[in-house]
Amino acid sequence: MLNYPQVALDFMNRDHAEFISLREKLLSLLTSGSPNDEVDTSLNELFDHTQHHFAEEERLMHEVSFPPFPVHKGEHDAVLADMAARVTRWKQDRDMDALREWLDKNVGDWFVNHVSTMDFVTARFIAAQRPQ
Repeated sequence: MLNYPQVALDFMNRDHAEFISLREKLLSLLTSGSPNDEVDTSLNELFDHTQHHFAEEERLMHEVSFPPFPVHKGEHDAVLADMAARVTRWKQDRDMDALREWLDKNVGDWFVNHVSTMDFVTARFIAAQRPQ
Protein backbone atom coordinates (compact mmCIF):
# COMPACT_ATOMS: atom_id res chain seq x y z
CA MET A 1 0.00 0.00 0.00
CA LEU A 2 1.20 3.49 -0.80
CA ASN A 3 2.06 5.89 2.00
CA TYR A 4 0.95 9.45 1.30
CA PRO A 5 -0.30 12.38 3.40
CA GLN A 6 -3.83 13.60 3.83
CA VAL A 7 -4.38 17.09 2.47
CA ALA A 8 -6.50 20.04 3.64
CA LEU A 9 -9.47 19.32 1.32
CA ASP A 10 -11.78 16.38 1.98
CA PHE A 11 -12.76 15.87 -1.66
CA MET A 12 -9.08 15.49 -2.59
CA ASN A 13 -8.54 12.93 0.16
CA ARG A 14 -11.58 10.96 -1.04
CA ASP A 15 -10.40 11.14 -4.64
CA HIS A 16 -6.90 10.06 -3.67
CA ALA A 17 -8.28 7.06 -1.78
CA GLU A 18 -10.43 6.14 -4.78
CA PHE A 19 -7.42 6.46 -7.10
CA ILE A 20 -5.47 4.06 -4.88
CA SER A 21 -8.40 1.64 -4.79
CA LEU A 22 -8.76 1.70 -8.60
CA ARG A 23 -5.00 1.24 -9.04
CA GLU A 24 -4.92 -1.68 -6.59
CA LYS A 25 -7.88 -3.34 -8.34
CA LEU A 26 -6.15 -2.99 -11.69
CA LEU A 27 -2.88 -4.37 -10.31
CA SER A 28 -4.80 -7.32 -8.90
CA LEU A 29 -6.46 -8.00 -12.26
CA LEU A 30 -3.09 -7.89 -13.99
CA THR A 31 -1.44 -10.14 -11.41
CA SER A 32 -4.19 -12.74 -11.68
CA GLY A 33 -4.16 -12.70 -15.49
CA SER A 34 -7.75 -11.53 -15.76
CA PRO A 35 -9.40 -11.29 -19.18
CA ASN A 36 -8.43 -8.28 -21.27
CA ASP A 37 -11.94 -6.81 -21.20
CA GLU A 38 -11.86 -6.63 -17.39
CA VAL A 39 -8.47 -4.93 -17.51
CA ASP A 40 -9.79 -2.54 -20.19
CA THR A 41 -12.75 -1.58 -18.01
CA SER A 42 -10.60 -1.06 -14.92
CA LEU A 43 -7.95 0.90 -16.81
CA ASN A 44 -10.63 3.14 -18.32
CA GLU A 45 -12.11 3.72 -14.84
CA LEU A 46 -8.70 4.79 -13.52
CA PHE A 47 -8.12 7.12 -16.47
CA ASP A 48 -11.63 8.65 -16.23
CA HIS A 49 -11.28 9.12 -12.47
CA THR A 50 -7.91 10.83 -12.93
CA GLN A 51 -9.28 13.19 -15.59
CA HIS A 52 -12.23 14.15 -13.39
CA HIS A 53 -10.06 14.67 -10.31
CA PHE A 54 -7.56 16.83 -12.18
CA ALA A 55 -10.35 18.91 -13.72
CA GLU A 56 -11.86 19.61 -10.29
CA GLU A 57 -8.47 20.55 -8.82
CA GLU A 58 -7.77 22.83 -11.77
CA ARG A 59 -11.18 24.49 -11.46
CA LEU A 60 -10.50 25.29 -7.80
CA MET A 61 -6.93 26.45 -8.45
CA HIS A 62 -8.24 28.81 -11.12
CA GLU A 63 -11.06 29.98 -8.84
CA VAL A 64 -8.63 31.07 -6.09
CA SER A 65 -5.92 32.32 -8.49
CA PHE A 66 -3.39 29.77 -7.23
CA PRO A 67 -0.03 31.31 -8.25
CA PRO A 68 1.75 28.10 -9.40
CA PHE A 69 -1.33 26.94 -11.35
CA PRO A 70 0.60 26.57 -14.65
CA VAL A 71 3.16 24.25 -13.03
CA HIS A 72 0.53 22.07 -11.35
CA LYS A 73 -1.62 21.93 -14.48
CA GLY A 74 1.46 21.12 -16.55
CA GLU A 75 2.09 18.05 -14.43
CA HIS A 76 -1.56 17.04 -14.76
CA ASP A 77 -1.33 17.39 -18.54
CA ALA A 78 1.85 15.32 -18.68
CA VAL A 79 0.35 12.57 -16.53
CA LEU A 80 -2.84 12.42 -18.60
CA ALA A 81 -0.79 12.25 -21.81
CA ASP A 82 1.30 9.41 -20.36
CA MET A 83 -1.82 7.57 -19.18
CA ALA A 84 -3.49 7.95 -22.57
CA ALA A 85 -0.37 6.58 -24.28
CA ARG A 86 -0.26 3.64 -21.85
CA VAL A 87 -3.93 2.85 -22.47
CA THR A 88 -3.28 2.88 -26.21
CA ARG A 89 -0.15 0.75 -25.84
CA TRP A 90 -2.02 -1.73 -23.65
CA LYS A 91 -4.82 -2.07 -26.21
CA GLN A 92 -2.25 -2.68 -28.96
CA ASP A 93 0.14 -5.12 -27.32
CA ARG A 94 -1.76 -6.51 -24.30
CA ASP A 95 1.47 -6.74 -22.32
CA MET A 96 0.27 -7.36 -18.76
CA ASP A 97 3.78 -7.31 -17.30
CA ALA A 98 4.61 -3.90 -18.82
CA LEU A 99 1.30 -2.38 -17.69
CA ARG A 100 1.66 -3.86 -14.20
CA GLU A 101 5.22 -2.56 -13.86
CA TRP A 102 4.18 0.93 -15.00
CA LEU A 103 1.25 1.02 -12.56
CA ASP A 104 3.25 -0.38 -9.68
CA LYS A 105 6.42 1.66 -10.05
CA ASN A 106 5.85 4.75 -12.19
CA VAL A 107 2.29 5.55 -11.18
CA GLY A 108 2.88 4.63 -7.55
CA ASP A 109 6.01 6.77 -7.24
CA TRP A 110 4.43 9.68 -9.11
CA PHE A 111 1.28 9.57 -6.98
CA VAL A 112 3.10 9.67 -3.63
CA ASN A 113 5.36 12.49 -4.82
CA HIS A 114 2.51 14.51 -6.36
CA VAL A 115 0.22 14.27 -3.32
CA SER A 116 3.09 14.94 -0.90
CA THR A 117 4.22 18.06 -2.73
CA MET A 118 1.90 19.73 -5.22
CA ASP A 119 -1.45 18.56 -3.85
CA PHE A 120 -0.44 19.17 -0.24
CA VAL A 121 0.50 22.79 -0.93
CA THR A 122 -2.40 23.37 -3.32
CA ALA A 123 -5.02 22.04 -0.91
CA ARG A 124 -3.67 24.16 1.92
CA PHE A 125 -3.75 27.29 -0.27
CA ILE A 126 -7.30 26.61 -1.49
CA ALA A 127 -8.55 25.83 2.01
CA ALA A 128 -7.07 29.10 3.30
CA GLN A 129 -8.87 31.07 0.59
CA ARG A 130 -12.31 29.60 1.30
CA PRO A 131 -14.59 30.96 4.00
CA GLN A 132 -14.91 28.73 7.02
